[in-house]
Amino acid sequence: MTLFGKTYLYLAAVVTYYYKNPEEALKRAKAAGKQPGCWYGGITLRSGKKGWAIYKDGKVVEMYAVMKSGL
Repeated sequence: MTLFGKTYLYLAAVVTYYYKNPEEALKRAKAAGKQPGCWYGGITLRSGKKGWAIYKDGKVVEMYAVMKSGL
């Protein structure tokens, strides 16, 4: 008996939403974190921006970031 392996390619994209108002970003992150199997937590992006990440099955699926003033 010969077994043939299957190769699966998973492409994942993380969507980042930017807000000028931190309260609005937190409100949206809380709403997204209430989806089944999801939760949210505070993060700092590589650029230094503060925000929140939405996790599903232990992986980041969305980020809500606060824009720095002057942008």
